[in-house]
Amino acid sequence: MWLKRCAALVAAALVGVASTSPARAMSAPSRDAPLRAEIRNLVDADGVPGVVAVTSRDGRAARRTAAGLADIPAGRALRPDDRFRIASITKTFVAAVVLQLVTEHKLALDQPIAGLLPEQVPNAGKITVRELLDHASGLFDYSDDPRFDPGAPYTPAQLIALGTAHAPYFAPGTGFRYSSTNYIVLGEIVHRVTGRPIQDEVRTRLIRPLRLTGTTFPTATAVAPRQARGYVFAAPLPPRSGPAIDVTTRTSAGAAGAAAGMVSTGADVDRFLGALLGGGLFSRHLLTEMKRPTPGADAFFAAVGLPGIGYGLGLTIASAPCGTAYGSLGDIDGYTSSAMQFGHRRVTLLMNTNSLQPSLRRQTLSIAERELCRAGA
Repeated sequence: MWLKRCAALVAAALVGVASTSPARAMSAPSRDAPLRAEIRNLVDADGVPGVVAVTSRDGRAARRTAAGLADIPAGRALRPDDRFRIASITKTFVAAVVLQLVTEHKLALDQPIAGLLPEQVPNAGKITVRELLDHASGLFDYSDDPRFDPGAPYTPAQLIALGTAHAPYFAPGTGFRYSSTNYIVLGEIVHRVTGRPIQDEVRTRLIRPLRLTGTTFPTATAVAPRQARGYVFAAPLPPRSGPAIDVTTRTSAGAAGAAAGMVSTGADVDRFLGALLGGGLFSRHLLTEMKRPTPGADAFFAAVGLPGIGYGLGLTIASAPCGTAYGSLGDIDGYTSSAMQFGHRRVTLLMNTNSLQPSLRRQTLSIAERELCRAGA
């Protein structure tokens, strides 16, 4: 879902909006002033409907800021604890579950996936668990299939069938190609190994122990309480022109699945990332493996307009001005998300649109990097 625009569109209500919306920001400490100004600018100057920013440092309570609107026709101001679809940040949650199973010796990173799932997958005897996690399997991305309908209630088996109906991009382990099919397959492997759906394993292993009270992993398409509406526009922002299209539920829960199906808040994403990179979810050895750059990932992301981005085992690697940051990025109909950590500092940005020009997407990453690198942040 991330880095893609879904091929098929379903009917959505058109909502007339002005070219800019008044921004409202909520946060207390004056040290947040630069970040507040930057997210306000995303709303007032760039036309993003709403933005939530969450920052934390050295284990202190997260600082939360919001600007813009959660619901354009209702005029509802966005609140810092509102929920968003977090898209491919879901992949990082799924990767954490897989690595816990590796810690428990129920899976092995370099284990071929043949026999681990009921669906037929090309090269299953050669593709390893690691190559699914780091997008080195070569499996075709199901969302690139022209028959893919993002609003349809797919099962994982149906999504895998869409992906495997096409020839692989390359032989396993010989390249990098971001493909959501990898994580649908991982979700099915978790189901086979544990006897429970990936959604249940994420809830049991991560959401409940970490007390992520604003986080859900839905199996049916619905709008969560206090969820910001998601919007797209006729042309990428900026500038904002024409109506906003409400696409909050345009991509079904089934179509997103283990690749992009979760809903969360900025504070919950911050807490999860802190636990993950703090070494609290599985062994330090596996965390080191997770952070190891995949060859070819940086070139892939540079080619799609995101230079300085790499990828590990379900983990985004960013070259920030002050050093290497780790986290996750997401993009699904109506929502854009990013969460990064450098040292003991974290920043999460959630927006209720994915209608961003590449330059604006890079700008949002730069805002996160500046916050991570800001002295005394």
